[in-house]
Formats: sequence, C-alpha cells, structure tokens
Amino acid sequence: MPLTCKQEREIAGALREVDPVQVSVSRELSAAQRLQQGLSMIRVAEGVASYRLRTLRPELTEEMSLGLARKAALDGREAVAEDPQQEFGNFVREVLDALEEAGVTYLVGGAVAVWGWGEARTTRDFDVVVDLPVEQMAEFSKALEARGMLVPVEVILDLYISPSDLPINAIHMPTGYKLEVFLLRPEDALRASALQRRLLVDFGPGIGEAYVHSPEDLILYKLQYYRLSGQTKHIRDIGSIVAMVGDDSLEQDYLSQWIDRMELTEIWMEIRKQLVQPDG
Repeated sequence: MPLTCKQEREIAGALREVDPVQVSVSRELSAAQRLQQGLSMIRVAEGVASYRLRTLRPELTEEMSLGLARKAALDGREAVAEDPQQEFGNFVREVLDALEEAGVTYLVGGAVAVWGWGEARTTRDFDVVVDLPVEQMAEFSKALEARGMLVPVEVILDLYISPSDLPINAIHMPTGYKLEVFLLRPEDALRASALQRRLLVDFGPGIGEAYVHSPEDLILYKLQYYRLSGQTKHIRDIGSIVAMVGDDSLEQDYLSQWIDRMELTEIWMEIRKQLVQPDG
C-alpha cells in the first residue's frame, strides 16, 4: 500500500533528527560508551522529573520524589521504586542474570539494542526476546522472583498459548523499571531467525556482554513497529542504525527478503530515499 503524505512527512521529519555530526562522534564510541550515554540521559530525565515533583510537593524527600518519578503502571496497578538509588543499569544486569541462571536463550531488543548499533536515547523499558520451552518456565519465573520481578509461571504459560503476541510484563520492584519479555512461538519465523542471528555485544563494566538483535533484525522490527504504532522514534532509530553501521555493511539480501515478505517495502524505500536525499 502506498504511503500517505502524512507518513512521508513523518519519515522525513524523523530522519532529519539524525544529526550527521552526532553520528560521526557516536561512531567513534564503543557500545559500552554509548550505553553510558543512554544511562546518563535516563538519569537527567529522572532528575528533572524528580525536581519538578519536589517543587509541586515540598514535603517529598529527594529519594521519595525519584521513586515517584520512576513510577510504572502494570495492568492498572502502579509501582513505585523501592530503592531509587539503584539505576537502569542495575535493572538490566539483574534481568540478564535471571536469564543466564535459568539457561534461557535470549536477545536484547528495544532501545538498549539500539545503544549497541545506533545513537543512544532514553528509555524506561528493557525488552528481551526469549526461546523459553515449557520445561524452563518455572525456573525462569523463580529466577525473576529472586530479583524482585513477580511473574507467575501460570502467566507465562497463558501468554505462550495465547493467539495474540503479547509480551510478559514485569515491574522490577527495587527500581520501578519495566521488563517486557517477547516469547518465541512455533510459527514465528522472523523471531526464530533473529535469535539465530543474535550477536554478542560488550556493554562494558556493570552490564558486561549481552546478546542483542543484529542491526538488520533490529531494522526489521523497527519498520514493523512503525507500521503498527506510527511512532516516529522507530524511524529515527532506523536512521541512526543505518548511519552508524553503514548501508554497505548491512546484509541487504537478508533485509530485502524479509521486507518483501512482511510487506514493508514502501516504508523502507522512503527511508532509503530520504537518507540519500535528506532535503529532497
């Protein structure tokens, strides 16, 4: 289906936000350094929100306001961070430890995966994709619970057999951040391919090595999410990944195969046109 004029404007606008100077600087940074940039952005955003809360409610201490600033909603319930001194990096490491303890095959997606290949941006969620056989569900649930994330095995099983592709959502009670776990299902060829093509990235001290989406699979999912949600952050992420990794370094045959299969050609071609002729 051809893109609307609105979509073309959205794509052009999002790609203009990819600053060539910033890309040039970011390209010289390691994944660990880009992760630190992302964590710094999160700290700044939380600090501003915390300050604004104390301005409106002077009775709040700094710790209380920071906990409220991280307040996350899950199934209509609100969770406030129990230990606001812990940061997003602590949360990410806890999730990775749970996955490794349970022996779960995984890859990191979302904004943290973008930190591995593109420019850093802020986030409040940590997305992972898992190959989780039924016999490992109880062990994974136990490993999460030991780290302050309550996901009963019954919930995991219900979502696994559900016809809709809904993620497992869990709040990390110590920090208030949200974990989203996307399950590999038998009929999901793209997710299976992404797990086979995952790459090990070193995020440096504090987090260490983690498996993440390949840049090509991350682009495919970002294209899909833009089509589903219309959120232009996904287009900007694609632009930064292409700019950082380099168009010539991407596996174009793999991308073309899946883009055709997923009927995302029009969006991808518009992005490529804008990247070649950003002012056209």
